[in-house]
Amino acid sequence: MTEHESLTASLDKLAALENYYRWVFEEIMPFLGNRLAEIGAGTGTFTEFLITAHLTPNPAAHLVAFEPSEHYYRKLHEKLRGRYPDLAQAGRLTATHGYFQSSPEGFDTIVMINVLEHIEHDLEAVQTVHQSLAPGGTYIAFVPALQWLYSPFDKAVGHYRRYERTHLEEVFRKGGFTVVKAKYMDCLGVLPWYLLNVLGGAQSINPRLARFYDTWFVPVTKWAERLGEPCVGKNILMVGRKAV
Repeated sequence: MTEHESLTASLDKLAALENYYRWVFEEIMPFLGNRLAEIGAGTGTFTEFLITAHLTPNPAAHLVAFEPSEHYYRKLHEKLRGRYPDLAQAGRLTATHGYFQSSPEGFDTIVMINVLEHIEHDLEAVQTVHQSLAPGGTYIAFVPALQWLYSPFDKAVGHYRRYERTHLEEVFRKGGFTVVKAKYMDCLGVLPWYLLNVLGGAQSINPRLARFYDTWFVPVTKWAERLGEPCVGKNILMVGRKAV
């Protein structure tokens, strides 16, 4: 299976992780502005959370979803046009084929969910994001964590790396951002990932295990991590702010 085929299959299976993506959205919601860009939207799984929970109740909000893959872009465009025609016709929701294009007035929020790890020169990407944000704008990145969890699955789907929190903070600062939020997430997911993907060498997602994880592990982990921030986790959420 090629890298593209592995990533396509993984995106299809990950689309069913509703609790997981809702958790990520709830974490980033306080930082969302009105002029949003999502870079690397894929087939629109997380895009729909942005639409239903942020755009729909907020008439002033606009979203541009960028996707560089022609294959994913076609699916994304069809999904958004089919499900949200009113937003698309009003110019509040746009799917764009390409990695990124700056907005004349500057976006106030740029979101990258499980994207930065796919970019070889990540610092250059972060600097581009910084240049494309309006003064005071916000950059939100969600990435896989802990390099010792790097597995055959990561390689199969095109991950150049997994991140330590201090490493990602350094990339943000070198890119021009002040870090306003940096946290590990999904501490209970570390051991299963290590057993299945690092030791077990899995190169694809088992849909039954993914549904079990989403149904039982995610709600418990979400509750536990709200009692106290973990010192380690399977992912990192980082939010940076551009100077005014």
